[in-house]
Amino acid sequence: TLAAKLGLWLKEQGHSPLLVAADLQRPNAVGQLQVVGQRAGVHVFAPEPGNGIGDPVAVARASVGEAERRLYDVVIIDTAGRLGIDAEMMQQAVDIRDAVHPDEVLFVVDAMIGQDAVNTAQAFLDGVGFDGVVLSKLDGDARGGAALSIRQITGKPIMFASNGEKLDDFDAFHPDRMASRIL
Repeated sequence: TLAAKLGLWLKEQGHSPLLVAADLQRPNAVGQLQVVGQRAGVHVFAPEPGNGIGDPVAVARASVGEAERRLYDVVIIDTAGRLGIDAEMMQQAVDIRDAVHPDEVLFVVDAMIGQDAVNTAQAFLDGVGFDGVVLSKLDGDARGGAALSIRQITGKPIMFASNGEKLDDFDAFHPDRMASRIL
């Protein structure tokens, strides 16, 4: 869902985004991305059915050519969620990164997991590297203190925040709003 939110946000900024279904592990992830992509009015590149079938690295690599052929100016590769302790999944993220040479890698973190987010962010930074953070589920009980910790520990900016279930419940991150929420 967050990939579609980002796609819609970019579309509203005048871009022509392409969502890429590279989460081939989680049951129904490809179908879910296709549904939310359609609701957002953003095209989805999904050459593999997922549910454990297909090569995410090959899908990511092929998506760049698809974007060039169809003149999309932003490619959003939706990968499988991962934890720092999952070496195989981290390697897959590295392989995708190396295959497509992205301009930016975003680390998406659930604001509800609290200070555990710091350990996960550090593991992802060490294993894959990232350029910015996206906070999801800010509409829950989380006050966002983990955001400050992630920023302090990784030195990476928090770029976006998602604060609801609707596709337009997404915006650029505003530190002043987070500060007032924490206080």
